[in-house]
Amino acid sequence: MVTQMKNMLVVLLTAALILMSACSTQDKGDLSVDLDAAAEELLGSGVFEETFTQADEEIAKKLYGIENAVSFRLYAGSGATASELALLEFGSEEDAKAALALAQERVASQKESFASYLPGEVKKLEDAVVEQHGRYVVVCISAGDSGQILSKYFTAGD
Repeated sequence: MVTQMKNMLVVLLTAALILMSACSTQDKGDLSVDLDAAAEELLGSGVFEETFTQADEEIAKKLYGIENAVSFRLYAGSGATASELALLEFGSEEDAKAALALAQERVASQKESFASYLPGEVKKLEDAVVEQHGRYVVVCISAGDSGQILSKYFTAGD
């Protein structure tokens, strides 16, 4: 009788642990982000000091050296500041990881460029958000704090 109760307790505890772990984790591949909504909220939040326009997706891909994005939103200003917003979606996490390296290279290249003619912009580039979230890559170069808005869209599966 005691052995049966112990066995039953082990089974119930195991089942409870499995259920709790299933509820507390989500596959990063399941993260689905509305890039347009994320961009709209970021652009309207005041974290950027100038008005942005959306770049053509083909131009955006060439600027970043990324050709395999499923979706690519790039917003930039006049070029008088380093501020930029890029939101990218890929078919796989592996593709996103490769693109992250290219995005980091772009920010490093911009840092070098701005250091020579607008050194005041280098701080933004040093503080840039360049992150991978599952199948997504985010680049946010701004004077403001974009972290709260970005986490609203990109941390569900992290």
